[in-house]
Amino acid sequence: MSMITLNGMLLNTYKQQTRRDGEEIEKDKIQVLGDIPQPNGEIRKDLVTITVPDANKYKDRIGEEVSISVGAFAPAKGNVIFFATKA
Repeated sequence: MSMITLNGMLLNTYKQQTRRDGEEIEKDKIQVLGDIPQPNGEIRKDLVTITVPDANKYKDRIGEEVSISVGAFAPAKGNVIFFATKA
């Protein structure tokens, strides 16, 4: 698996409730707004949601630039899920 370093402005932290094996669990998430370079040299802004072990570690950094090592996988065409590889 290739690792990616995602850089951008931390905009939000939250907990997402989901079901796994019939049981309710919460996943911690953060949202980062980053620059995506385009082939023509322009920059596109993109909001990326990342699953993290503990979103509380990021709450005091909202509005700041962050750099996070992430892994990614695509469970379906056009859908990419990012997760933090280090706390």
